Amino acid sequence: MIRSFPPSPLTALMSIALAAAIAGCATPGGSAPAASAPAAKAAAAPDAAKLPVMLVYGDKGAVQPYTLFLGTPANFSTTVPQNGTGSLDAGAIKIEPAKVGDAPGAKFTWTGGLGQFHLQSKMTNDLLDYIDADSAMVFDAVVNKSPEDQVTMRVDCRYPCLGVVDMTDFYKKAPVGQTIQVKVPLTCFEATGTKFTAVNTPLVIFTTKPFSLSVANVRYVPGAAKDADAFKCAA
Repeated sequence: MIRSFPPSPLTALMSIALAAAIAGCATPGGSAPAASAPAAKAAAAPDAAKLPVMLVYGDKGAVQPYTLFLGTPANFSTTVPQNGTGSLDAGAIKIEPAKVGDAPGAKFTWTGGLGQFHLQSKMTNDLLDYIDADSAMVFDAVVNKSPEDQVTMRVDCRYPCLGVVDMTDFYKKAPVGQTIQVKVPLTCFEATGTKFTAVNTPLVIFTTKPFSLSVANVRYVPGAAKDADAFKCAA
């Protein structure tokens, strides 16, 4: 991982559960030797205005190469039917179609016990340009029921490679039943361990007690980390 951080009890529990479902951490290839020629130049940072928005879950569900899964200790890779737009009850968490504002989305309901949903691809993807372009993970949401326990969001790069952001206060303070926008800088995840050269899971939301959240239009938006309303992650 890029940086280490002290694990919380919830993170430790989460890691143990995920170990059964996600294979070993992806490791990037060796670094290329530094150029010795005087004329060699460092690569320019990508232009946020030119880098496209990366949609991972939209009107028609999960966007390739990603698949939407529900996860519980019984099975951390239960595929949501109809490309992630159908209904499914996995026990501790269930999903059903919902509207978020005018946008088609999904309503996730945690009923108690360890549960998560995640968007994942079979291969890792190099998303480092989105870090360099000050991108944020952005989605539209409705908190249908405030959380009763810690809620974490993650970006994974194959277990045990992952970055965790504690979103508990954010969701507890959000107005119930109203459309809000979640906007978390990708650097928040990088700071706690995500290797953006090898992302296979661009979003995980995890909790262990009752909570209900509707989600639509999950995307990585270049430049959005600099917005005034972007989430402020811990220093």
